[in-house]
Amino acid sequence: MALLTQAAADVGGDVVSAGGTGTHLDNTWATEIQAGSYPLMDTAYTRLGHPFGQAIFVLGTVISRGRDHAVVDVGLKALGMDHGLPSIAGATVLKTSDEHSTFAVQEPVRIGDRVRVVPAHVDPTVALHERMHVVDGTTVVETWAVDMRGW
Repeated sequence: MALLTQAAADVGGDVVSAGGTGTHLDNTWATEIQAGSYPLMDTAYTRLGHPFGQAIFVLGTVISRGRDHAVVDVGLKALGMDHGLPSIAGATVLKTSDEHSTFAVQEPVRIGDRVRVVPAHVDPTVALHERMHVVDGTTVVETWAVDMRGW
């Protein structure tokens, strides 16, 4: 950091820019932090105890129900999985396959119920989708196109 601070002093300017979400508290030398994940968050950053709220999920439908587990129609093709399994509030995700995730049932759930699946890694999850819907409660208030889909 000392070398980078000196380089900024040599070049001049008011902005010393750095990233990101995971190091925002440790970086005391930059004047601008380009944190990318904090507006949406994911389970990987949430586990680290960052003070940002969860704001992204993939809405799925329960398509199968057993005595002690259920299956939702959200899988590898809808989630960035490089940071591990997604999470579902009130449940333990057991396995994620191409199109589905199986979770242990800890709260009452029925076929057709909608569940919020929280990705473990937000960036590749967003890149897998054509659009994001901004919701207030259960009302969609805006739809955003995903420009970098498939990167």
